[in-house]
Order: sequence, then C-alpha cells, then structure tokens
Amino acid sequence: MAWALGAVTVALLLLAVVCWWPLRLDVSGKARGNPDGSWVVAGGLTLGVVGAAFVWARGLGPQISVLLFGRKLQWKPQWTKHAARPVPKRIQQASLRLWSRIDPLALALKLVEERRHVRLRYLVLDLSYGFRDPLLTGRLVGALYAMAAVLPAPVEIRQNPRWDFEDAWDVALDSRVVLRPWLMALDILVYVVRQLGHERHQDRGRRPEPAPGSAGDLEERDDRGRAAAGR
Repeated sequence: MAWALGAVTVALLLLAVVCWWPLRLDVSGKARGNPDGSWVVAGGLTLGVVGAAFVWARGLGPQISVLLFGRKLQWKPQWTKHAARPVPKRIQQASLRLWSRIDPLALALKLVEERRHVRLRYLVLDLSYGFRDPLLTGRLVGALYAMAAVLPAPVEIRQNPRWDFEDAWDVALDSRVVLRPWLMALDILVYVVRQLGHERHQDRGRRPEPAPGSAGDLEERDDRGRAAAGR
C-alpha cells in the first residue's frame, strides 16, 4: 500500500510541475497579394513539442500539417466532409443553455486579464504595401505611424510603403509568447463554474413566492400537519 501512495504522490508532483512549467509559443507567418489579384498566406506555430504549418492561396483550399517532435503526422483535417452522425438535440440544447448563461464580453476580458500566465516577449509586423491611389497609401502610412507610437514595447510595426501605383501588399509576422496553458484553462474553468453558480443563484432569487392559499402553500400546510400528527 505504501508503494501505491508513493506512486500517486510522485504522479501528482509531476503533474504539478508540468502544469506550472511555462511553454514557448512561436508564431510566424507571411502573406502576399499581387496586382493580378492572386494571394497566398503561409505560416506556422509551435507549442512545446507540437507544431502546425498551414498554407492557403487563391484557388487552393487551406492545407494544414500537424507535427509532433518535428515529425509530420498523417492526420489531416477534411474541410469538405461533415460529421457522419449529427449532434443529438439534447446536447445542442445543453450547449445553448450553457453559453446563454455566460457573458461573451466578460469571458473575453477574462482571457485578456490572464497576464499572470501569459507574457508576450515580442511581436514584429513587417508591412510592405502600395495602392493605385497614392492618397490612400499616404493615409495608411500616417495611421500606422500613429498606431505604432502608442503600442507597448514588445509590439513593433515596420512599414515600407511603395509608390509604384499598383495594388500589392506583403505582410510578415514573427512573435513569441511564454505561457502556462494548463493554469490558464484551470482559471477559465473556475470562472465559468462561478458564473454559472451566480446565474443559478439569481434565478432562484427571481422566483416568486407562492401566494397564501395557493397550491404550494396548501402542500406546505399538509406537510406540517402530517409532521405534527406523526409526533
């Protein structure tokens, strides 16, 4: 019995270390639009030992590859196929009731406030663009310079406007985030449970009390009479 208790203790310690250990999320991407209307978007992300790469272009559906320990997996999502079995109605109704009790804005603010477990190391955005209308290009240059002046230090916008009177753009993104995803998920789960409990408490408070002489009052009197007779 002692060895089982020791194994459980070691497993809990390992689980705590895994949950507390921060992971590094690296995101990079590149997009390009040509004057002829063609465009392509490609990028990838890595979180610990898991990674994903994607590419999407005009006339070509999105292609996603999943990697584990740097090796490409055979699984690929099928965007055109639907689930063979539809979701039961009771599950759909339960899901609708759950999301109707949660404020999406409050949940979004909760995600933004998770700075204890998320830290942005850097985010660099390189932009190269130009339009046929030079006035539109100039307005965008001024707006981006004004935006770059108020952004926090980890975020940087670099731009290279082009004045070749063609509609073309080129975007590159490079970012790194350090986070503890399991603790984030736990905090969000606790928030959702508290929100549901608060909503249920409010629903109980809104219920009207049974009026004197109503069916509920008569049943309560009958229960009291039976309890007195039993004594």
